[in-house]
Amino acid sequence: MTNTKGYTYFAIKTENEKFGLSEFDSYLTIKPTNFKQKFENGNIPVCTIWEYSSGKLVNPYYFEEIEKLIDKLENHKSELIELKKRNPEFEYVLEVVIFLGDESPGLHFSKRTIKFINEINGTIDCDIYNEK
Repeated sequence: MTNTKGYTYFAIKTENEKFGLSEFDSYLTIKPTNFKQKFENGNIPVCTIWEYSSGKLVNPYYFEEIEKLIDKLENHKSELIELKKRNPEFEYVLEVVIFLGDESPGLHFSKRTIKFINEINGTIDCDIYNEK
């Protein structure tokens, strides 16, 4: 049996290579689970990425994982709004990545999640890959 795997994360992306982790820390009290500076490894990544992730998931119920992520982020909504206000070029994205196995996961976004993403002027992106 092949497990269905994946992860969910919230990302802040910017082309501004001078905006580092300390600048994010001056706006946000939540710490990222992953941070990559633009061009830190030669030509990659192509943008600076601040991420807060659920970590790797196996056969998850994605709705619950997304809700847990929103639970964490909601406490920082005003900080995210202020960061975006001062840096309107920043992109906010709620990302769901699924590597399909034998389990067929459902994918659902609550009104609460959609409202939160709208309030911070973000988007939702889902990447689904066939592992078989």
